[in-house]
Parts: sequence; C-alpha cells; structure tokens
Amino acid sequence: MKIIMAGIDHTIAGLATREKFILTGTMEEMAYREILRDPRIRGAVLLCTCNRTEIYLSCRDGFDENPFRILCRALGQEFAPYEGVHKVRSGEALFWHLCRLACGTKSRIWGEDQILAQVKQALESARRNRAADSVLEVLFRNAITAAKQSKSLVRFTSAGRSVAGRTLALLQEKYPAPAHVLVIGNGEVGKMVAGTLAGAGYQVTMTVRSYRHGGPDIPDGVDRVPYSDRYREMGKCEVLISATSSPHLTVERDAFSELPRIPVLLVDLAVPRDIDPAIGAFPGVTLVDIDTLAGEQVREDHSRQLEEIDGIIAKYSRRYLSWRIRYEELVEA
Repeated sequence: MKIIMAGIDHTIAGLATREKFILTGTMEEMAYREILRDPRIRGAVLLCTCNRTEIYLSCRDGFDENPFRILCRALGQEFAPYEGVHKVRSGEALFWHLCRLACGTKSRIWGEDQILAQVKQALESARRNRAADSVLEVLFRNAITAAKQSKSLVRFTSAGRSVAGRTLALLQEKYPAPAHVLVIGNGEVGKMVAGTLAGAGYQVTMTVRSYRHGGPDIPDGVDRVPYSDRYREMGKCEVLISATSSPHLTVERDAFSELPRIPVLLVDLAVPRDIDPAIGAFPGVTLVDIDTLAGEQVREDHSRQLEEIDGIIAKYSRRYLSWRIRYEELVEA
C-alpha cells in the first residue's frame, strides 16, 4: 500500500495558473468519479483552497504514476504545461506537510485560521463521494487533531492572519471607517469579511441570492441587497469586495464602466477571480487580488512557533505510523 500526494500552490504557481485547478461542487464530483475508475487507487481526497489544489491518494502496491498527472486527467487539463509547477510527496514527508498545512504555516497569510476548516471540508467531501478509504481517513483525522491542538496551545502572534483581518488592515490604511463597502458573496469568507468590517465601524452591505424570503443569515450590522442589484449598489460605495465561489465573473468590465460613480478600491478574494482583471486598468482604480493582499503582510520570524508546532506534530506522526503498521499487518494477514 502506498500513500502519495501532489499539489500546486502559491509558492510555485501564480493566481492565473491556480485558477485552472479550482474545483467547484460539480467538477469535484466528476473528478472523484474519474480518479476512482483507476483500479490501482483505493482512495482519494481532493483539497482545494485559494492558495492550492492537492490530491491525496491511497494506492495499491506497484503504483508509480505521478498523482498530479491523474489530477490533470480528471480535470481535463494537459499534464505537460504543469510538470514544473507542482510538488509530489509521500511517506513521512506527506504527513508532516498535511499537518503543517492544516495549522496554517504553509498559507500565504501565515497562521491563517480558515485552512483547518478547509481541510475538514475536504475530508467530508471525500466521504460524500465515497472516496476516502481507511488510511486516508486516519491520515486526515490525525492531521486535523494535530492542527487543533496547535491552535489551542501555540500562540499565533501574526496580527490579522486571516483574510478578513488583512482586508480590514488594507481598508484602514486607505479608507478609514465609516466608508461604504459592498461585499458580493454571502459564503463563509464573505460573511467573515463583512462582519469584521462592520465591527470596525464600516458601513457594509452584502449581496444575497434569496432576498424576497429573508435570505441567509448575515452578520449583525450588515445591510443586504439582492445580488441582481449589485451594480446599482456599487455606485454608492467607495470599496467593493467580492468573495464568491462562482466560476463566473461577478463584476464585468463593460457593466462596471457604465456606472455613473465607481468604487475606487476593489478587493477580489475569490479563486477563480470574481472581478474582471481589466478593471484594474481604469484610471484611479486600485484592484487587489488574494495574492496581492496576502503579499502585503509584515514578515515575521515564526521559528519559535514552528518548533512548538513540530513538537505536537511529532506526537501524531508516531501515532499515525503505529496505526499504519498494525493496519498493514491486518491487511496482509
């Protein structure tokens, strides 16, 4: 039995490349079906965030194919253009990578909190698609538990480590409260950002899809408008933020150019991008994407925290290795 992973992330690929590997719900289901057709593969977990897309495979003995080639095939992408922009890991290196990732130490915004929830969601999605076998289940559960304990015991001192915190810092620098902000998208990221900004004194409006019957819950202090009215609302704002999981643009160049008054600071937190990049060339407009936002953070020395985190991970690494030995003995018997 062999456990192997491969992935593309922000350290080796820009946003334009990573966008091609974003998994929507339907695409993810299709990818799992394609991956599991291979009789050599016992289980799979796909992890997709704004910073990375990764494939984890549990394979039968003798498996020797690059997992990223399998991911490309499942997504209808050619492998050759991405041979130099992905990493492959197996064995103990794979376990440590997943644990550190779940802790947020491999995120573009160091120590950010959302990645742990995204790792949990990846495992849950694999379960829904009947893709996670016993080995991947235990692998991910140990990594999640190690990350939870690290978050509980280690002091993450990076200020504004979440996307919401970085967005607030950007606005406070350029547009102090009570500037008017429109947030497109009422998913977890959109709600987190809207709530953070409203709490800091900004006038925040959020788009919702189901307006007539009240729509989804939104943070306290945040107004709502139907998504279909987003362009009209933009004309009232100084700042526009978009954070959806849509594969399509939420803000298109032509419609934006027709606004009688335009917001001059636009923050695109989505991957793939929500806001047409061409809008960034408009006179007086500043367009910030997720890579630019994270790249503005202050560099800090995290060696002390990493040492503490690695001490916690080591305990779970031994636990996982011990379980693997017992499991493989049972399988072989």
